[in-house]
Amino acid sequence: METDKSEPKKRIGLFGGTLDPIHLGHLRVAEEVYEALELDTIWFVPAYLPPHKRGPISPFEHRLEMVKLATEGVDHFEAKALEAERQGISYSVDLLEQVRDLVGHSADIYFIIGTDAAIEIDSWKDWQRLPELATLVIVSRPTVPMDEVKEKFKKIFPALDFRGPTNLASGQNGAIITVDTTAIEISSTDIREKVKKNRSIRFLVPESVRNYIMRNNLYIPKKSAGESQEPKQVSNSLEAAGRIYDQIEDNKGEKITVLDMRGISPVADFFIIAQGRSTRHVQGMANKMKRELSRQRIKCRSIEGEEEGKWILLDFEDVVVHLFYEPVRAFYDLEGLWREAPRLIKTKEGLAREESDECQQ
Repeated sequence: METDKSEPKKRIGLFGGTLDPIHLGHLRVAEEVYEALELDTIWFVPAYLPPHKRGPISPFEHRLEMVKLATEGVDHFEAKALEAERQGISYSVDLLEQVRDLVGHSADIYFIIGTDAAIEIDSWKDWQRLPELATLVIVSRPTVPMDEVKEKFKKIFPALDFRGPTNLASGQNGAIITVDTTAIEISSTDIREKVKKNRSIRFLVPESVRNYIMRNNLYIPKKSAGESQEPKQVSNSLEAAGRIYDQIEDNKGEKITVLDMRGISPVADFFIIAQGRSTRHVQGMANKMKRELSRQRIKCRSIEGEEEGKWILLDFEDVVVHLFYEPVRAFYDLEGLWREAPRLIKTKEGLAREESDECQQ
């Protein structure tokens, strides 16, 4: 039985890479390619183990979750965990074969790569086969000119023609499509560096991704093994936690929980979680705490979320404070996330560990 040729094939764009983290530059490029090539959908596929990546990367689960958050609400964007299903080193040729097996010949595949990656394509595994499996879509990147890529591709792919979006023939992999996209100079490396230095990444990533990074303490350097093994000045960080607890109480904070993170998290010695009755209450509590604790020489290194007030994070170095608007607290469930951490309670002498689980609320 012959296929109904009047029905057009589905057009799927693939956007891969480490995506650590995904940022607004990635999303804008994908949107412009989607529009220029009149695609049906774009799949965002984080690499499991990028072969060309040097240095540590965040766990796949974190990177995938950030992609899900970034693409949420955009009907033509989809987050796909294809690389995790295959695991191992993430070679593009293997991904394209996997996608072709999934969709068969019922779809045209458009593999999106930036000029910075395209210029090194002849170092990829089985790179000669890539045009057989998908139409290559090269998007402009500020670091590598398109003309430089074209010159190289004419040498390594002499049988392929360069085309623009306007003269694209559906289903033909015998061409390389170039798309000039808006030059947005955002890099994941720069974002990670900003987080390490306690600098703002607002307006570089979607707000949901920024909040996820802060909640999960991504990209913050871990303390060295030497630091964790040496006796710490416990009284100092414990005293700071006690003063912060008092400030929350003084500002009518409710349901205060103190988690002892020593030996559990490299980020801080203590997490303090509390809530306010409204977003204005949470904002006011955070501002008053920051001012008063500064007078006590307890410096707030960074604060996030203060504009909306639904969830505010204050980093006091060895003590991290999470203030929530009451309905939002249950959604994040930090106590459940860190259920193995011992709880501290307030006593006449200061903060101390609970003696039994019966004391927990």
